[in-house]
Amino acid sequence: MKRRHGKVHVWVMVVLAVIAIGFYFWVSRSARYYRARFFEQKQQSVGLAQAAFEKVAGYREELGVPVDTIDDPNQTGLVGVQYSQLTYGRNDLSDVLTTVNPNFSAALVEMLVEAGVRTGDKVGFSWDGTYPGLNIQLLAVAKSMDLDPVIITAQSAGMWGANYPGLTWVDIEALLRQAGLWDYGSRYATLGGEADDGRGLSAEGRAVIAAACSSAGVECFVPGSFEDAVKRRLETLEQVRALVSVGRVVPDIGSPLARVPSRVIFKPTPRVDSGGVIAAMLENRIPVVYLGNPSRVAIDYGLPVAPVPLPEPGRGRLFRERRYSVVLAAVLAVVLMALLWLVVRYDIEWYLGDRRPRPDQEAV
Repeated sequence: MKRRHGKVHVWVMVVLAVIAIGFYFWVSRSARYYRARFFEQKQQSVGLAQAAFEKVAGYREELGVPVDTIDDPNQTGLVGVQYSQLTYGRNDLSDVLTTVNPNFSAALVEMLVEAGVRTGDKVGFSWDGTYPGLNIQLLAVAKSMDLDPVIITAQSAGMWGANYPGLTWVDIEALLRQAGLWDYGSRYATLGGEADDGRGLSAEGRAVIAAACSSAGVECFVPGSFEDAVKRRLETLEQVRALVSVGRVVPDIGSPLARVPSRVIFKPTPRVDSGGVIAAMLENRIPVVYLGNPSRVAIDYGLPVAPVPLPEPGRGRLFRERRYSVVLAAVLAVVLMALLWLVVRYDIEWYLGDRRPRPDQEAV
């Protein structure tokens, strides 16, 4: 073929540009929606969570505890009051409303998988009553992934959590177990609070929590010191594949002032207090899924914050992903590169009839 000795003609470059744009739109139209990874586990988790939510709402109605349609606009029955004798610590209502979206279960599946959890693994669940909706969804995920959860509960709750007498977390846990949704239960419960011994709660509040544990058949452990609280937790959580910590359980985070990032954590960081369970787990190379700020997690995984109304279950990018044809894109890229190589190396214009003499210049 005739080698090129001059510049590529402008109209040849225009034609190549048009071809490239055409290839781009061709690949764009190849996009299809496919099931996201772990689709079955996510769908099963959402279904179980929904069933559990409905069970709790029905039980609350039986107890005659009214639902505040202002603070609980979706009328889930999973939102408590701002203050009660069981309330320990401040909390944002929008965080609680974010956790009553059953689709949050799909994000939990992805976080556990990212932490290296696989079917049949023993996983530690440490939580308080601040986010009962999130606790329920974690149990639904444990069921769908066939996990072996080791559960420790701090009975106190932040604002808007499970802070009604008769509707504490161990009450809800027992209700769902009796309903046959799963057979998981806490290994033991504590009074919660600043040192896991009820500090920060009234004497009446501590009595209500102790009575709830007795009614639910759960051991109520009162540590003699903060160190005892951490030690008992670590002994209970031996041989777990990962730890999931929900809320602001002080023995987990090490200090009431700690600001642990809400994500999957693999290595010790300066923001994790060295005196808590999370720090000890990370030092032993056990990953931690920390869920202290659900709204942050929701944003990271494309979920709405405090949605009203609740989104349709099982819908969204966590369940279906838009993918393009990689094969088509690769083939068209090769074709385009081949065309570029031809017009730069060979005098295509000469073969197309443009045989006017051109200055001897380098090809571009």
